[in-house]
Amino acid sequence: MIDLKNIKNIILDLGRVILEIHLEKTIIAFKEFGIPQIDDLDIVFARYPFFYHFEIGTIRPEQFISEIRKASGNNIPDHVIADAWNAMIGGFIDGSIDTIMKLKLKYRVFLLSNTNAMHEIVYNNHLKKDHGIANLSELFEKVYYSHTLHMSKPDIKIFEYVLKDSNLVPEETLFVDDLLIHIENAAKLGIQTYQLVPPLQIKDIFFQVTENL
Repeated sequence: MIDLKNIKNIILDLGRVILEIHLEKTIIAFKEFGIPQIDDLDIVFARYPFFYHFEIGTIRPEQFISEIRKASGNNIPDHVIADAWNAMIGGFIDGSIDTIMKLKLKYRVFLLSNTNAMHEIVYNNHLKKDHGIANLSELFEKVYYSHTLHMSKPDIKIFEYVLKDSNLVPEETLFVDDLLIHIENAAKLGIQTYQLVPPLQIKDIFFQVTENL
């Protein structure tokens, strides 16, 4: 049960908090491309820094696709690489959109996500098709994406930026994320935190709040 006493603001992560992520689909496809050790994320970011650069928006989608092709050593068409990269993006987790809509009646609600320009198109298309909402910017008071801010979690600077940009008091702000390292760094600033671990979903942890809204 989340203690929301004194909480006025809620910052939500995207992947595995409100959006289904099927990383294994992309891993399988990239292995078929011939990219080695793609299932070890520590190795991936060390060996292939273009993943990180794409996440913080310092390279364009076409450059990212070109780097994937180069890493594979095979002449793979752009659209095949794009489809494989986007395969990890699922739909929005059951009840998550409704939960956010209800939370907005009582709290300021924000999104903070490590994401990229290609995935942004995919999940916004899902949101429009399945929920009739044009994009996540319409759902939240404000969205903060790593690829537009040119920094990413767990860098403490991204949390400092969000607090300052939206004039949030850390002690009055709750941050929900699935990764412990993100939670730990946010907490260093005095932000209240909650690590969401499956099978729990946000509709479960906020149930006692939203059922009466």
